[in-house]
Amino acid sequence: MKTIKIDINDSVYEHILFFLKSLPSNLVKIQEVNSKESKIDTKKKIEEIFSKNDIVAFKDIEDPVKWQRELRDEWE
Repeated sequence: MKTIKIDINDSVYEHILFFLKSLPSNLVKIQEVNSKESKIDTKKKIEEIFSKNDIVAFKDIEDPVKWQRELRDEWE
């Protein structure tokens, strides 16, 4: 299988997509990506997640190294 990346104008997008969808599904895999919009949306979502200061992972662990050793001891 081969991959083709094409940048197309919005005016022909529906026509090309229609053509591709008319091909046998076992021979063509369609993956739509809005490059500019998806990158911006993803970046915003990541920033929102990391900007929340109310999430404090492992706040009750006083000695992280000791805690990790105890977890590993359970494996044996």
